[in-house]
Amino acid sequence: MAEKILLIGGSANGFGRETESDSASYQMVSALLKRGCEVFLIDDNPDSFTASRTDVHVEVLDLNAENLVKVIIANGITGIVPTVGGTTAIRLAFEVQQILGDQGPKVYGLSTPVLKATQNTKYLQERLQQWHLPAVQTRLASTPGEVFDAARELEFPVVVRSIAPQGQALRMQAEDAEELDQIAEDALARSLTHQVNVDKSIRGYKEIALIVMRDFRDTNVLIGGIEDMDPVGIHSADSIAITPIQTLADPVVQTLRHTAFKIARGFDIKGLLQVRFAVNPEDDSYVVTRLVPYYDRKVSLIEGATGYPMVPVMTGLMLGDRLEKVHIPSSYAEHTAMLEPTMDHVVMRFPVFTFGELELGGIETNRRLDTIQKSVGATIGVGRSLEEALEKALRAAHFSNRIFSPDLMGELTDSQVIAQLIHPQDNRILLLLEAIRRGYTVDELAELTHIDAFFFYKLQKIMQLEIDVQEHPWDIELMKKAKYYGLSDGLIAKLWSSVYDSVRRYRWDNNVLPTYKAFEPSAGEFQESVSQFYSTFETENESERLGQNTVLIIGTGAFRLGDGAAASYVMAMVSDEYKRQGYETVLMNNNPHDLTFIPQLSDKQYFEPLEISDIMNVVEVEQPTRIVVPGNRIKLINSLKAAGLKVDVIAREKYLESTLTDPKEEILINYFFDGAELHPIVLSHQTNRQVNIETAEQVVLRDLDVPEMPFAEPGLYQFVVPKMPAPGMKLQGEMRPMPFTHVAFLDKISHVDWLRILVRFILNTSTPDDEALLDRLPEFDWPYERAVLHYQDAEFKEHMNIQVPLDNGQFAMGVTYEVE
Repeated sequence: MAEKILLIGGSANGFGRETESDSASYQMVSALLKRGCEVFLIDDNPDSFTASRTDVHVEVLDLNAENLVKVIIANGITGIVPTVGGTTAIRLAFEVQQILGDQGPKVYGLSTPVLKATQNTKYLQERLQQWHLPAVQTRLASTPGEVFDAARELEFPVVVRSIAPQGQALRMQAEDAEELDQIAEDALARSLTHQVNVDKSIRGYKEIALIVMRDFRDTNVLIGGIEDMDPVGIHSADSIAITPIQTLADPVVQTLRHTAFKIARGFDIKGLLQVRFAVNPEDDSYVVTRLVPYYDRKVSLIEGATGYPMVPVMTGLMLGDRLEKVHIPSSYAEHTAMLEPTMDHVVMRFPVFTFGELELGGIETNRRLDTIQKSVGATIGVGRSLEEALEKALRAAHFSNRIFSPDLMGELTDSQVIAQLIHPQDNRILLLLEAIRRGYTVDELAELTHIDAFFFYKLQKIMQLEIDVQEHPWDIELMKKAKYYGLSDGLIAKLWSSVYDSVRRYRWDNNVLPTYKAFEPSAGEFQESVSQFYSTFETENESERLGQNTVLIIGTGAFRLGDGAAASYVMAMVSDEYKRQGYETVLMNNNPHDLTFIPQLSDKQYFEPLEISDIMNVVEVEQPTRIVVPGNRIKLINSLKAAGLKVDVIAREKYLESTLTDPKEEILINYFFDGAELHPIVLSHQTNRQVNIETAEQVVLRDLDVPEMPFAEPGLYQFVVPKMPAPGMKLQGEMRPMPFTHVAFLDKISHVDWLRILVRFILNTSTPDDEALLDRLPEFDWPYERAVLHYQDAEFKEHMNIQVPLDNGQFAMGVTYEVE
């Protein structure tokens, strides 16, 4: 009898929850189905790519223990997998265990103690003490009075964290009793058990994470380690993260490795475990700060950085495979799962902030970074050196953000520079470079920031290289050095008071050309057919043209406000359909957590910035027959077309008219445009809180006037009208590309893959079924009577202290939906 396995989704995306869990879920489903399992998924996130699969039973329900129990009983679920649904899934799996006890399904890979330790640092500390391992000093509190008692005992500063929190876990640091007063109330209110842990602050320690795998026979391997450039005291997601570890001596790393294995053994982990450490820079002593027994952003970064088949291995181990026997894709060497990856490159995850977008929208923000996450996403930079990785990551993250202009740093007073060194903001890396430019020594900067001196020596090297390039224009040897360490053609042009085209032509004339290197778990020791590449400027090139009929798909980049997860969903669906249409697909993106990097969706992937120079470098290698670009990248689209390339545009609207005025309601008539004719799909109502569709209303579409179409590209569009249209009425309004958030919602509630149909019309390969579907609109037989998309914005208050209402059409990071 086939196992019936339930995957718990992550619900709405938000701070700390991009699309990495969905990516892991999609890959895990494929592995489970190959083993003959029947897979169920419970989730209410319309941007879920996994939920678009037709070989999975999807339950669209609120994620709570009551609904999970109903699904488990109704479907005879035999096993639960919480390791791909983030903190929400871990908490719910534990609650289900408490409700059903021995009668409940098996939780694959994770023991009850580790589920508890993940949510309760006091319990984690007790277990670590049993194993004689160092932990953060912590106290359990159930009332504000107990919180203050614990703070007095531990001494300020302290960190307060909710036990079994509703939503994302927050670590809130209090410097004194006044700050603690408000923090205690908030943290207790967020806890489902009305309890918190009060931890002794370890601010200033180095933050290190190790990712390990363990099988049931206690065979352990270290997959990778990550070091945050910023010390403890700044949320890990807001710090630059680097792999491999840069500043710890090997004996210290080996001690942490041994500790991680001991913890995995003690909690009887079968599969993946991430252990986070804080290391005292004075004496290399350490404490264990947290366990993360699920796939998160750091695991995603390590998977991309090493090329290790993380999801197939963790799936096999949780089902009882041995490490040497676990099934992995045939493109890997036979015993890759047993191999501790070796990296011959540096990978950097660079946080992306949106303070500027919020301020342009009239929302006051505080740019100061602390223990609560402020970043909304990240980009990746890959190079042969830390300098090259940093330059590429910075360029990928902020190439169009004025706040990150080096010129603005020069306008700061000395007192402002010192203030930001002590109290960091989102433009931290440029502030550090500015401080070096002004003559601050490495020792001074290390003392002010608690950042390891090693990183300042690297920044000094970058600064000196920029000075040398500027002082010696058109020096070819300096140009070679500059390109090797990651300086872009655009930056060199600025330093030489020239233009990008002239620098690029000069580089080409002198044969200073990029080469591409593969991500190989063995660093080339074993023969592997890898598909992931990054650029550098060396002599040997490891990437060759994929084929004669290739499409290059440009991803949407870093997860940002408005439609981050939906954009990832749309481009993943588009990529998959081009592949189904017989194209060899090459994917290019700079977001390490993006769905488009799911291996099944493309034949080849490039982890690169998405500037025109980087894209043209890949074009010159791959010579694609067409390039697919999201429609909001107008400058890029025009540049590619000017170069004579065939560009397929996926129509996109991101910055919408305000939906803030409540109870203001917009009427949206949703159309499919096949390149010649508009086909009305459905009518919807949008407010600042939700989008509502009543299928009984769709009869009005039969007799509506057809509006003028100002766009040429096939796609999904909306005609926005101020009031409900009547039959025969002349439509007055505005046509716009459909926002990707609405596209994903429409896919889910109609059970029609509109994006796949769109790709087929772009390629002139539409099927008779496609045309029959469009012909019978709007008499479409809807699977639901009513569907509602709910914008989720509550986390802005918690993470960024924004008290005013937000325009959700522009700013909401996550959405959920319900159907009837």
